[in-house]
Amino acid sequence: MRFLKTYLLIIFLALLTGSYCQDVSVTAKLDTNAMLIGDHVGLTLKFTGPPKSQVLWPFMPDTILKSITVIGRGKIDTVYAADKKSVTYSQQLNLTCYDSGFYTVPSIPFRYRIMPDTTVTVAQSSMMLLAVHTVKVDTTQAIKPIIGPLKVPITFREMLPWILAALAIILLIAAVIWYLNKRRKREPVFTLKPKVVLLPHETALQDIEKLRLKKLWQAGRIKEYHSELTEILRRYIEDRFQVPALEQTSGEITMSLMNNPGCPRPALDKLGNLLIMADMAKFAKVQPLAMENEKSLNDGIEFVNETTHV
Repeated sequence: MRFLKTYLLIIFLALLTGSYCQDVSVTAKLDTNAMLIGDHVGLTLKFTGPPKSQVLWPFMPDTILKSITVIGRGKIDTVYAADKKSVTYSQQLNLTCYDSGFYTVPSIPFRYRIMPDTTVTVAQSSMMLLAVHTVKVDTTQAIKPIIGPLKVPITFREMLPWILAALAIILLIAAVIWYLNKRRKREPVFTLKPKVVLLPHETALQDIEKLRLKKLWQAGRIKEYHSELTEILRRYIEDRFQVPALEQTSGEITMSLMNNPGCPRPALDKLGNLLIMADMAKFAKVQPLAMENEKSLNDGIEFVNETTHV
């Protein structure tokens, strides 16, 4: 009785293993069975089995049968069936051969197991035949010379570096000639334009003219107009008479210039009237008339002209 149970168990396992084996298929297929020497041929390795299959993928050496060489290996692709009941693993190899003849590529083993069964099973692919032919040579024809390299026209992109280099050399030669010519004539190589330094009265008159063109009082900006005018004159007095006019009040400025021989009495009176009108416009918020604004500007011009140092 015990022998019968053991026998039935062995039969069941064999049937179970057989059912697994029937669900697994392995193939190794060449793209073609005939090729010219030195040509390329593809070899496709494929394994199809249940989704829980674990495959130890076969490794192909770089050289097969001492003549066939593996020159390219693709990645292993995984594709599941639409019903998710099977999975297919595949890899594409690229082979070549440099020796003519007929070759028998041996079968390739695929080791796998189907979980939860941990038993490792080996499935073999079929053997493959490969014929490698040489190029036929017609010995009746005369030997032809080797064809020389083809003449390819030079593009502008290839010539551009040479053009730029030639221009650089020409510019360098021209610069050297120009420098030697300057040196022979004892002329300066670089002539800097001298900076124009204006005299105090020239600067003041230019600034007053700019103020006139702004038309500040015409736009109602009375305080700003008189502030700019007095600042121009204060800077002029500092540069002309070395008096700290920018830090002094209007009365202090007139006192500082009262006994200065470079400032005649009429010019000082015009300056005093101008400063008084400016203080009234800035601090007392007095709105001078149009003629008074123009008179302040003209008094400033006359003060500069009458105190100009020659």
